Amino acid sequence: MPKVGENTVTGNSGEAYHLNVYTKDMQFNDFIPGVYVISEVSEAGERCIFVGETDNIYPLLKDHPSQADFEAENYNRVSFHMNASRKKRELIVDDLASALNPVCS
Repeated sequence: MPKVGENTVTGNSGEAYHLNVYTKDMQFNDFIPGVYVISEVSEAGERCIFVGETDNIYPLLKDHPSQADFEAENYNRVSFHMNASRKKRELIVDDLASALNPVCS
């Protein structure tokens, strides 16, 4: 399934991050590292549910430990910022989480 859009999100630091936006049923290729944002998009706007990082997006989202929580929050979007550096990904997660205030941690 192709991406449904693009988004630029500014972290608490003022740094802007480009994210590709997909529906929740997107089948990602293996071994794509990056930062992901789980959200619900509705007529009222977008609500951040979770921000995380991974070395490999596909198996993580397929069997995420918080999948039941995401479903309970009615998630319908996965936004992804590709980045190979674990250290940088961890910094981006902290930056975005402090700005987006996800409902799940």
